[in-house]
Amino acid sequence: MKKYFVLLIIVGFLGACSNTKPSFVLEDISIVPKPLRFQLNKGSFEIEADTKISLQNESQQKAANYLSGLFNKAAGYDLEIINTKTEEAIVFETIEGLKEGAYHLEVNPTSINIKASEETGFFNGVQTIRQLLPTAIESKEKVTADWFVPSVSIEDEPRFEWRGMHMDFSRHFFKLEEVKEFLDYMALYKLNTYHMHLTDDQGWRIEIKKYPLLTEKGAWRTPNNQDTICNTRAIENELYTIDESNFKTIDGERKYGGFFTQEQIQEIVAYADERCITVIPEIDMPGHFKSAIDNYPFLSCNEESGWDTVFTYPACLGKETTNEFMKNILAEVIPLFPAKYIHIGGDEVNIKSWEKCPHCQKVIKENYLKDEHELQSHFNRDIEQFLQSKGKQLMGWDEIVSGGLTKDASVMWWRNWKPDAPKIAAKNGNKIVVSTTAAYYFDYLNDHNPIENIYGYEPIPDSFTSEETKNVLGIQANLWSEWIPNFKRLQYQAFPRILAVSEVGWATKEKNFETFNKRLDKQYERLDVLGVYYYIPAVKGLEKEIVFVDSTLVNLDLSYPLEGVDIYYTLDGSIPSKASLKYDVPFVVKDISEIKARAYRDDKFNDLKTTKVIHKNYVAASKNSPKESGLKRWVTNDKLKKVKDVKVPTTSNWTSVNTINLGKFKDQLNFSLVYEGFFKAEKDAVYEFETQSDGGDLLYVGNTLIVDNGGYHGPRKRYGKVALKKGWHPISIRYKPSHNPRMINVWYALQGETLKPLDNTVTGY
Repeated sequence: MKKYFVLLIIVGFLGACSNTKPSFVLEDISIVPKPLRFQLNKGSFEIEADTKISLQNESQQKAANYLSGLFNKAAGYDLEIINTKTEEAIVFETIEGLKEGAYHLEVNPTSINIKASEETGFFNGVQTIRQLLPTAIESKEKVTADWFVPSVSIEDEPRFEWRGMHMDFSRHFFKLEEVKEFLDYMALYKLNTYHMHLTDDQGWRIEIKKYPLLTEKGAWRTPNNQDTICNTRAIENELYTIDESNFKTIDGERKYGGFFTQEQIQEIVAYADERCITVIPEIDMPGHFKSAIDNYPFLSCNEESGWDTVFTYPACLGKETTNEFMKNILAEVIPLFPAKYIHIGGDEVNIKSWEKCPHCQKVIKENYLKDEHELQSHFNRDIEQFLQSKGKQLMGWDEIVSGGLTKDASVMWWRNWKPDAPKIAAKNGNKIVVSTTAAYYFDYLNDHNPIENIYGYEPIPDSFTSEETKNVLGIQANLWSEWIPNFKRLQYQAFPRILAVSEVGWATKEKNFETFNKRLDKQYERLDVLGVYYYIPAVKGLEKEIVFVDSTLVNLDLSYPLEGVDIYYTLDGSIPSKASLKYDVPFVVKDISEIKARAYRDDKFNDLKTTKVIHKNYVAASKNSPKESGLKRWVTNDKLKKVKDVKVPTTSNWTSVNTINLGKFKDQLNFSLVYEGFFKAEKDAVYEFETQSDGGDLLYVGNTLIVDNGGYHGPRKRYGKVALKKGWHPISIRYKPSHNPRMINVWYALQGETLKPLDNTVTGY
């Protein structure tokens, strides 16, 4: 972007000499999300201290105020807002027929003209102007710059009406000013829905005057296991440091927490409204309700609060006092939020206590309900009727589909492994927001849910009909805060992935990641001026332990290229800094050590990467060699508990196979598999083997366990490395599936090279 400023200086000088204004080239411009139609023209418009903003009506006021505010901070200009047409001005004009959020923008050397049909369209037009301006416009202090806006013709409109971001305040809390800052980020990228997750087991974050204990006690907790994990990670990574200002001493005990007063909530809602952002509150019920039950124990079935095996005990749905309590809470929440929707959660409810509760069973019997899922739906419908009486609509996570929905309830689909839930809802006519873990969970690390995955994810399932597609409101990304203990970490988790959400929610279905990535690269300097601590590419090459016999070459790289990013590393286990060894070329290691590395871009660094360097001796090749290619497979139908219980008989019926996979066994139960044969090492080298299975598997070379993927688990991968001399080596794999057999896959490679399937090209028996 430095080139951008140099260009401004040069063209500004030439413009002064020739009495013309500078022109721009496409490479200078980055607009995210991508406009529907864009044309770059010659020349530009300069915004100066005496430039006027011309309005027609009140629907243009928010956009004009926001633009004026940007220049007031960054340039010290007090742009005059007038209600008459004038030349050499920024002109807002209302036209009929554009969809909500749509705008037309025409910039030429004599004026800027923004056309829309309602206020969100005008506001979005201003955000495009904001991105066309120099990045200095984001400064919170007065700076000197030439405020040229390139001449463009733009016609633009959003694909989805709901383009959302979510923040979880319950696990770790974020302050009023941090919320406002996040809303400004959303406005820049035309995101229009802010979902506040205000209550959960770990903390109650909104003042309810009728039930003061919810915040007097429910908003404060002793440090828990999530804090412990963050503190452990913070030893080597300050991005996990818990915000110390969220602690206070209560009755001599150090407690973590915080909450918003109702006045602060109103301030947030007003601040968002000025940016054409709708705030959606979430008040979890009947599950994830521990912070309330702790202080009002009559709400649970047995008047006890706590955790069962996975989830907490929910509120009792057989007591009228529970319904009254919920409605009294909502009666205070509703006036604070003008939004159409109130989110009640409804996810991950532990129904076991309802199965034993006489009050709940009585309601099931009296209302002819089939089971506890219908009991929850019965409760939801009662809450929904209450919300509708106040002019609101109910929204919940996709679990609320179980047990049945009314036509008016709306669903937030998060469990991508439950594709039937959104299908049922859409077919029923319910509105849907797509918020799946497959793409939109930003508490997942960037390395595991990269931006290209988010950008390439199509939110509307292929199975949806055209009518069902009409019920998709849009998309939302979620920032669950179990391991996001401060605002800097939240920025790191959100950026730059939030830009992909922006574009997927706004632009057409047809997208190109390469061109998006080029525009993204130009956004980083804007984020720098905004003070955003964004994720930078991770260091590759230390994901797995490194094995050597005499010595080995360590090759590091970045997960993707980004200008100005350098890698620093240490060989003694210390935390690398910019004073450590700078990586330029692969380096040799020939001793046991611990390598740590991280990338830096100016003062930003990413999560630490660590691996151990391990010495191993060569395993001699077998004197035997196979006669047939492939492996032999043995099947047992014994009922075994664990893979370690699988024993290979001395005599059995073996089947010849070319590859390792479940094949015909995928739908069977009570079986285990053993594969045996030889693996061919093409040369003396360190070899890596990787397995993926559900249930458990063990891979041996000779009698040595190389990959331990045992235990009992869902689908997961494990790897191991071994130094092999050239020749054939005995190999065996044992597999015990889970109750739902899904996979057994095995790969191999030379250390540092791409894995390949273990098949008959390198095996024999």
